[in-house]
Amino acid sequence: MVGKSGGGGGAAEEDGAAAVRRWVEAGGGRLVMDGGLATELEANGADLNDPLWSAKCLLSSSHLIRKSIRPKKPT
Repeated sequence: MVGKSGGGGGAAEEDGAAAVRRWVEAGGGRLVMDGGLATELEANGADLNDPLWSAKCLLSSSHLIRKSIRPKKPT
């Protein structure tokens, strides 16, 4: 589930597919997705010093995976 950004503390929830559709529509039918997971994980404090860094993070730091893949609001 991806939280809608809103003006209050009780943000409504929507599924990921609905969020993507909304962002595509907001972008005039286009959405650019960057595969910079490692960069985002590292910026959020994940330890990537492992050949299987993505699996390690998934098992030990899934909260960082969720934080890192949460889409940014279009500018």
